[in-house]
Amino acid sequence: MRVLFSTIARDELNDARAWLDRQQPGLGRQLNDEVREAAMRIARMPLLHPVDIADVRKCHLSRFPYTLRYALRGDIVLILAVSHQHREPDYWIDRIR
Repeated sequence: MRVLFSTIARDELNDARAWLDRQQPGLGRQLNDEVREAAMRIARMPLLHPVDIADVRKCHLSRFPYTLRYALRGDIVLILAVSHQHREPDYWIDRIR
């Protein structure tokens, strides 16, 4: 399967990377690497992670407090949100279509 990030999810990832790099240079790249690895796992095994709300699944990252929220759309995995696990957990819900 192909993995696509929604524009807003890509923006969230970029914001998180920038914030982490301000805290410690290179940390944003590490987040990006973990997100890329998680996305590759999701592409190989899209049903591995549990359904959270409606048809949206959640994949918790192991090193960072972020969750990838994704939905399957045909042969595409659409990442809807890169959400921080400790901030407004359901802010992304209106992205479900």
